Amino acid sequence: MKAKISTKLILLFFLVCCSWSQVRAQAAKFGKIDEAELTMRTYEKDTSAAAVILSDYGYTHFNLINELQVVTERHIRIKILKKSGYDWANITVPYYQHGSTRDRVGSIKGFTYNLENGKVQKEKLDSKTVFDEQRSEYWYMKKFTMPNVKEGSVIDVSYVITSDRVYNMREWEFQSTIPTVWSEYRARIPQYFDYKFQMQGYHPLHKSDNQKQSGNEMINNSYVWAMKDVPALKEEKYITSLSDYQSKIEFELQQVNIPGRGTEVMTGSWSKVTDDLLGDHSFGIQLNRSGFFKEDLAAISAKYKEPEQQMQAIFELVKSRMKWNEKYGIYTSNPIRKAYDLRQGSAAEINLLLTSMLLEAGLDAGPVLVSTREHGRVITSYSPMLNKFNYVIAHVQVGGKEYLLDATDPLLPVGMLPFRCLNGNGRLIKKADQRWVELTATTSLTKLFNATITINEQGELTGTGHESAGGYRALYLRKTILEEGESKYAERITKEIGDFKMSKPEIKNLRDINNALDIIYNISASGSGQANHIIYLNPMLGQAEKENPFKLNERLYPVDFGTPIDETYICRFTIPAGYELDEVPKSLVVNLPEKGGRFMYVVQQEGNSLQVMSKVNISRPVFFAPEYAYLKEFYNQIIAKQAEQIVLKRIAAN
Repeated sequence: MKAKISTKLILLFFLVCCSWSQVRAQAAKFGKIDEAELTMRTYEKDTSAAAVILSDYGYTHFNLINELQVVTERHIRIKILKKSGYDWANITVPYYQHGSTRDRVGSIKGFTYNLENGKVQKEKLDSKTVFDEQRSEYWYMKKFTMPNVKEGSVIDVSYVITSDRVYNMREWEFQSTIPTVWSEYRARIPQYFDYKFQMQGYHPLHKSDNQKQSGNEMINNSYVWAMKDVPALKEEKYITSLSDYQSKIEFELQQVNIPGRGTEVMTGSWSKVTDDLLGDHSFGIQLNRSGFFKEDLAAISAKYKEPEQQMQAIFELVKSRMKWNEKYGIYTSNPIRKAYDLRQGSAAEINLLLTSMLLEAGLDAGPVLVSTREHGRVITSYSPMLNKFNYVIAHVQVGGKEYLLDATDPLLPVGMLPFRCLNGNGRLIKKADQRWVELTATTSLTKLFNATITINEQGELTGTGHESAGGYRALYLRKTILEEGESKYAERITKEIGDFKMSKPEIKNLRDINNALDIIYNISASGSGQANHIIYLNPMLGQAEKENPFKLNERLYPVDFGTPIDETYICRFTIPAGYELDEVPKSLVVNLPEKGGRFMYVVQQEGNSLQVMSKVNISRPVFFAPEYAYLKEFYNQIIAKQAEQIVLKRIAAN
């Protein structure tokens, strides 16, 4: 919880130190370009890079002009190497604004440099092209695009951010999605302000220094952190948010020590945070506003007597009545009564409404703060920081079991969270039960494919296939089918299986979310039109894994599947009379260490019947960096084995 620095403290600060000299951080001078930067055509440490950050300098210090402020100056220089790097000429500067607390972005300067006919051409950023855009409830962006950018350009940008938020100095990001040659951050902090530094990421610091400097009777702590040759942070499958693995430093004000005043602790406790939230009109007070839905609850109580049944009925009522407007946040923008009347609202409004109804029904419920996967993981050992959360769900204890509920999606069964919420831990906000709760999947991503196929002498295949999807696989499929429409989806899947034609698909249990989603269809493949001496068969019928999702040679951050995975493929082939198996894949079993997963591939023959089974099981959702090589090889084995063919050969006549 953000603690406010009192006016008295500001005045004391002013008496002790009216001002101090500023030390510029920039080693690269704004507006002074080296010709070598313009003639540079590739970045030798990453020749695939479309752009590279040549230098990025930041400097934070404190000012007192009517009020205490944190000032951050930044100067960034970027080399554009390819057309695909043009987006780096679109600059965005995020800033915070809520009530009287705000950031201000100013002193924006920018130049684009090009080398034309051996001469340096310089074009200035037009201040009229700078505009503001709201990104979320309290966050905005200052946006502008650098002029005349082309391959080979160097852009030079500087700006200053002045903030009232002394509690949270701005974080500094050393790493980006393009390589960085040099990133340096300096901070000059008065000795009376004790900040906690939180380093994150996998790239080491090249330089770290802390010196005490005096000025106008004030001793300041001057810090320097620098990294060099920072590789690009590359997107790969199965991660939460790239920001979780980015090399950066964050700051949190722990305490303020003013001579003669003693120590004032600034970091709040979760107990204080809980009290404040429960007393907030946009959060906890909403839980007490229940008069408008009493008739609905009375009808539920009359029909259902068991607490579990009442929980289920309340959950279904909120899901069916409310439509999510796809807005996140932990506070309500409208009272839950208004959201109820409008039949739509944000995640906070819908799930606080759900929690309020559960409480009014006499159930043991409370809201849970969540940071979604895209927003980043919450570190539970850190002090409470509400800006780390961006979502709310409901928690309820019934019959000795705990359930996490989210009523924003009508396709979610009781106790199943949307995939976006499967992200570490959430914080339960209850006066008598304050704790972290695990945001883990209660079900797997499950797929069972079962087919029966007959092959004739011409190599033609005919038969039926049955796909049964459960858990998160069913959720994804239901969303896709309902968004596209059954006819369009049926038309699309007939074109996606390569040589195999799927026809007459029949979809079952589309809206029955408590059962598996079934899709049944005919399968056929044309043959050569004449009897073949040899028939080549792809036994996976186009259902095989096509490429390894893990492409990096080394991965420094975890693999997070989000859910366990269970995929089973079974196909029974009836081979034509007069043919025998000439080549057949050998059975294979591959296990991941620590019972992390298993791949099993088995081929069995009985007379003219041939059964192929492939089973992929990932039993835990998260694998850490040391396990990456095993996981990558695990998928290499799956792809290689599922690609193997079966060869049928005509038996020679005696």
